[in-house]
Amino acid sequence: MAMHKALLYCLWGLLLIGSVLLVSYTVKNDIVLKNDPLPVEPDGFYINGVTDDRVVKGTVATVVVGAKNSKPELQEADLQGGVANGVNRFLSLNLKKDTLARAINISIKDFKLTETVLTNGGIDGRIQLTMSFGQPKAYGIQQLIEYRGGLHYTRWPGSDEVVEAQLRNAIKSALLYFNNWMRINNNDNPKLAKEIAFKFADYTGETESDTIYYSVARRLSWTDFQSRVRPPGPFSAMIIPGFGYNITQDVKNGTINVHMAMKTYVAKSDSWVGGVRDAYGLNHEQRHFDIARIITRRYQKKIIEARLTPDTYEAFINMQYFESYRDMNAMQKAYDKETQHGINQQVQQAWNKKIESMLAE
Repeated sequence: MAMHKALLYCLWGLLLIGSVLLVSYTVKNDIVLKNDPLPVEPDGFYINGVTDDRVVKGTVATVVVGAKNSKPELQEADLQGGVANGVNRFLSLNLKKDTLARAINISIKDFKLTETVLTNGGIDGRIQLTMSFGQPKAYGIQQLIEYRGGLHYTRWPGSDEVVEAQLRNAIKSALLYFNNWMRINNNDNPKLAKEIAFKFADYTGETESDTIYYSVARRLSWTDFQSRVRPPGPFSAMIIPGFGYNITQDVKNGTINVHMAMKTYVAKSDSWVGGVRDAYGLNHEQRHFDIARIITRRYQKKIIEARLTPDTYEAFINMQYFESYRDMNAMQKAYDKETQHGINQQVQQAWNKKIESMLAE
C-alpha cells in the first residue's frame, strides 16, 4: 500500500513538472509585444502593412531560460501569430495612422534575437533587424530605403521580460530611422514627389558646328549641303532631318520639374546636293526640315496633354519619342511620294500650304 502511494505521489509530481514546463514553453514561444506608444509622429506616412520576407523562416528568438541558480537552457521563441502579424499588431496599436497620408509597406528581411550564457552566469543578447520600407504602386512595391540595425544587451537569469522589451526597442529604432529619412527627403526626393511640371525650350547649339538646329530665322542654304557622298535613289538633293531632346530635372516642394530642350536638327555632313541649286529645290528640302519641326512640336504637345504623374512620365516620354519618330518618317515618305521628290509642282504647292498650316498650329 505504501509502495502504491509512493508511486502515485511520483506520478503526481511528474504531472506537476510537466505542467510547469508546458506553461513555460507556451509563454516563451508566444511573445506578445506590449502596447507601448512609439515616440514617433509619422512625417507624412502611415504603415499600410507588414510582410515577412525573410529568406530563412523560423522563430524570432533563441532565449536562455531557467532560474538564477538552475542550469540554463536554450529555447526557441516567436512572436504571437508570426513575425509579420506580431509586428503589424504592435505598430497598428502604437503608431498614429492617418490614411490620408502616404501608404508605406514594411518588408521584414531579417529579425533574429540570439542569447548566450556568459562565464559569470549572465546572459548576452544580440538582435539583428533588417526592414525594407516601400510604397505600393500599380506595378508592386517601390523600395524607398532599407534599414539594417541591431541591439546588444546583457541580463541576468529570471529577467525574461527583457527579451520582449528589447524586441520592441529594435522595432522602435527602425521606425525612428525611417521617420527621420522621410523628414529629410519628403520635399526633394523624386521617389516621394507628388506632382510633375514640364518646361520646354528650343535647344540652340554652336552656330558654326556641323549640326543646324531649327530656327525660323535660320533657313537652309545650299552651302549647308556639304556631303560628297551621293545617296542611292533618284535625288537631286537630300537632307536627313531628325529630332530629339536634352532632359534635366530637379525636385522642389514635392514637384519634379522636368526641363526638356527640344532639338530639331540637320547635319551638314549628311546633306547632299548634286543637281540644280535653285530656290524651288531648296524649298523642297526646307519642307523636309519643317516636317521634322512639326513632329517635334506634336511630341511636345502629347507630353503636355497626357497629365503625367511622377510614376508614369519617364516611360511615356520614351515610348512617345519612338512613336513620334515613326510618325515623322511616315510623313517624310508621304511627302516625297506625293510630290515625286518635288517634280510635281502642283502637289508641291499643296504640301507647302499644308506644312505652313501645321507649323502655324
